[in-house]
Amino acid sequence: MMATTTVSSKGQIVIPRHLREKHRLTSGVRLQIAETDDGLVLSVIKRARRSTRESGWRALRRSAKGTNALTQHLEEHRREAKR
Repeated sequence: MMATTTVSSKGQIVIPRHLREKHRLTSGVRLQIAETDDGLVLSVIKRARRSTRESGWRALRRSAKGTNALTQHLEEHRREAKR
């Protein structure tokens, strides 16, 4: 199915509802625009899976939960700063 849209004065376009629903495009979904010999191609930028994000800083953040690691670090930093 072919759909048409118009570019606004701000350079924005409206993706027709049936295409937004079909491709699950909701507010905040990021798209990339590729220029080809035939024109422009929009594609969804896939978000990282939660497990991938969890293996980053968020996992580290929780690893010290319930300890006084931050307090110890700050005390050590203050001692070194006084030198």
